[in-house]
Amino acid sequence: MKQYTILLAALTLIVSSCKKDFLTKYPEGSINVGNFYKTVSDFQEALTGAYTPLRDAANNAFYIEEMRADNTYYTYNPKDRGSVAAEHIADYLDDVSDGVPGSNWIAGFNGINRCNMILDQLQAASISDSIKKVITGETKALRAHYYFELVRLFGKLPLYLHATKDNSSAFIPRSSVDSVYGQIIADFTDALGLLPAPTFSSGGIQSGHITKGMASTELGLVYLTLRQWDKATPLLQSVTQMGYTLLPNYADVFTTANENSKEAIFEVQYKAGTDGQSSPFIFRFIPGTPHTLNILGVDFNTSNANYGGWNVPTQNIINDYEQGDKRLDASIAVVKGHLDANTDFQPDSVASILSPATPGEQSRNFIRKYYHPAYNLQNNTDQDWYWYRYSDVLLMLAESLNEQGQSGAALPYLNQVRQRAGLTPSAETDQTALRRIIYHERRIELAFENHRWFDLIRTGLAVATMNAYGATQKATFSYLLPSAYTVTNDRLIYAVPFRETQVNPALGQNQGY
Repeated sequence: MKQYTILLAALTLIVSSCKKDFLTKYPEGSINVGNFYKTVSDFQEALTGAYTPLRDAANNAFYIEEMRADNTYYTYNPKDRGSVAAEHIADYLDDVSDGVPGSNWIAGFNGINRCNMILDQLQAASISDSIKKVITGETKALRAHYYFELVRLFGKLPLYLHATKDNSSAFIPRSSVDSVYGQIIADFTDALGLLPAPTFSSGGIQSGHITKGMASTELGLVYLTLRQWDKATPLLQSVTQMGYTLLPNYADVFTTANENSKEAIFEVQYKAGTDGQSSPFIFRFIPGTPHTLNILGVDFNTSNANYGGWNVPTQNIINDYEQGDKRLDASIAVVKGHLDANTDFQPDSVASILSPATPGEQSRNFIRKYYHPAYNLQNNTDQDWYWYRYSDVLLMLAESLNEQGQSGAALPYLNQVRQRAGLTPSAETDQTALRRIIYHERRIELAFENHRWFDLIRTGLAVATMNAYGATQKATFSYLLPSAYTVTNDRLIYAVPFRETQVNPALGQNQGY
């Protein structure tokens, strides 16, 4: 069930203040801070507004969190060079002027400011303490989530803990990474004491709101990122006692019928329609073609640079699937077709990745997880985006236990995930060998869900992995510049967006940009 919707633009209010109370006049015919934050309904609508930037971030995140790694790439389109900036992300050629990471900077801080507005107004509101408690918990968890995404993308950040009211509160310098993580931990810790446990309907469906399960999961990942395994373990173990479970069939997890299921820890809610709440993913991920009828069941042109051919599964990840792994066919599909007289790709049919191409046949891989035809509106689906699933929790728990020398205790959690995939359970108890198995399992289980890049960074594998991958890419694709894939530690975070440094020079810039 979809639980948050687009608010009126008026909910992104800028707070103003006057020294004289009698000068503070609020227009009676419009929503503003003086007459809005009064009732339970007001705060619930404002909370909806704080959730909304999750969509803005998710719509763009696959460029900077999945294509930055070795799971996916893009189809080079020599006829239309209109999206070079997104290509530069994958090729490590981005710079301070690249607007793709900047979109996520804006989404994150929009969400943070909306959370701060709620928290600033909530304590003085005449609503019950029980309702305040839940709204505060959701809001603090949301603020922590936005900051966790941003600190991993950009490093040092300005810490806003109250709504911005004027230049002095808006144009502040960045705080250290340690300070940002300290605030993330504080917010999630507060939220854990306020949020309810997840509840499931008779059909196993949740509301879509943040619960104790989400806060425990993401705080567990925060501690994994900080390599504080002993703090991650009890949080992740607590999630295993909250009623979550793996769905029996991996492919079923991603159908729209199973959104907010017992496997869902946290997902971004979308709703098809014409009111700006729909998701666009499949239209980005299918091959670029003048005619999509044989893919989508409805005909659109996705051959321009803004549509098809993005987030394309690489041969590198395809080669990493074990023999008999059910997740390969559930995660990746193939469009078979031919080139027309204009050398445009014309699709004939969608087939299994396990179905070999016939001689002379053109084929294009694409992500199957988000493919649920037939469609009727371009750029418009019901498909939610997972941030965390229960299988992620199981693998994080296995990792945290293994890193503490408890390899035997890690195996049951790892093997729940492997067995659903149709694979033989692992009996490995050597810590180093098991670490590699768990990392591999995360790559395959969570493929195309925007985890790979962050996993490479936090495990210390990003520079070596991406330089080796980049060498193969440059040997394969002649259009890549010699300077592509020059991966250093400086490139593990993005540049602070140029427009932000111009508006607020106190931000400074990240090293290497």
